[in-house]
Amino acid sequence: MSGNRDLPPHPDDQGRPLDHNRRRLLQAVGAIVSAAAAPSLHASIPAGNTADGGGYDAIVIGGGFAGITAARDLSLRGFRVLILEARPRLGGRTFTTRFANHDLDLGGTWIGNSQPFVWSERMRYGVDVVESAAVAASQAIWMDDGERITGSLAQYAEIYEPAANHFYAPAREFIPRAYQPLFKEEFGNLDQISAADAIANLGLPAVQRDLLYSFAAINGHSFASESSYLDQLRWFALGNYHLWNLWDNLSRYRLAGGTKALIDRMAADSNAEVRLGTPVAHVKQSAAGATVTTLRGEELQARAVVVAVPLNCLADIEFSPAISEVKLSESRRRHTGSGTKVYAKTAGKQPVFMGHGTQQMPLCFAWTEYDDPDSQLLCGFGASPELLDVNDDRAVASAFARYQPSVTVEESVSYDWNIDPYSKGTWCMYRPGTLTGSLTELQRPEGHVFFAGADIANGWRGFIDGAIESGATVAQQVTQHIAI
Repeated sequence: MSGNRDLPPHPDDQGRPLDHNRRRLLQAVGAIVSAAAAPSLHASIPAGNTADGGGYDAIVIGGGFAGITAARDLSLRGFRVLILEARPRLGGRTFTTRFANHDLDLGGTWIGNSQPFVWSERMRYGVDVVESAAVAASQAIWMDDGERITGSLAQYAEIYEPAANHFYAPAREFIPRAYQPLFKEEFGNLDQISAADAIANLGLPAVQRDLLYSFAAINGHSFASESSYLDQLRWFALGNYHLWNLWDNLSRYRLAGGTKALIDRMAADSNAEVRLGTPVAHVKQSAAGATVTTLRGEELQARAVVVAVPLNCLADIEFSPAISEVKLSESRRRHTGSGTKVYAKTAGKQPVFMGHGTQQMPLCFAWTEYDDPDSQLLCGFGASPELLDVNDDRAVASAFARYQPSVTVEESVSYDWNIDPYSKGTWCMYRPGTLTGSLTELQRPEGHVFFAGADIANGWRGFIDGAIESGATVAQQVTQHIAI
């Protein structure tokens, strides 16, 4: 990262980007992509064998929170477990880096009191939490017919809260058990229409309608027209049917030291072998188990395989026999998560704020995440990379200036999960029809192959909590399978 520099709040007349931010992002992505061609990062062990010459009980494909949870739980039960991770690091779609003197998470970040799996893990390993500066915001900012409005959080809530509660009104009836999303069985057309359709049907004033479009957009990390209304309602149920408790679980608490602090402790507590920089090409089943072939041609045998890769990447692995067409088609269809996330370090201080824009803005949400003595770190989310080039510091500064016109951005940092070949997107929310039509099949084991991940969790799908839930559930399934 180059030294800090002052930037105008708007791009120059040619819209030229600053090179340092682009280099930072491309170097990070390059390190991931090059892992497929680099030597495997593990001790030298003959292919298909553990260090003592025996076969594996389980091979876990993917070293994110789901994979690490499954591998840890299985290894602590006495099974011989191997983790194959394509990247040169653990964490999956969480990624802690150092920026502006903070341990900053460029992927999954926030946890909450209503997220039981991650909360219990952070207590188990003694990882503290810290709070976003925006919890104590002195200023709320929202848009009304293109005009920037400032006020107190209470004034903002007077407009936003009744509209949000109207939008979420069916949640308690149709999702009475938040961690059993299909318990109700009959959902009318709620999973067939989009969040945008539902909002349009509420008959709200434009300012409230725009706030809801934007909130649905940040939840689905895409435009509100892309996500299922039922899947949006599920979040409200997970937030205990309370709007501000939902917000607390989405954006209030961070892990001290970043998500790396937790996953490193979980991995250290495991007896599983870990091979980094080892993408998987093929999984072939037999009567006795499965053979996993890496991209370099290594063949590794196990009694069971846990596939803990993002949904969008599932179709990139060849399976023999082929896995179900539902799994493959949903992987190729992709979930909605495809927007942007960016941090910007400011020169000087602005009021600590929470900004709620429109889904058409480059950043539909922005707020003060860190309030330091002489500067601040702002965080922003956008519905689409088409709306903001996160590699262009001037464009980023202009996007934040829509909320704070006098802000001066010194530098910014982001990560493009859409072009990362081992994520192909951000967090998961389902498109219309997927929740009721495909979730059960996405979770279903096939022979000796089991499926885990935040994208197919019952609870906080798309979150660290959901990844841990899914990994723990599959570890239990594999334990029972191997015991037969």
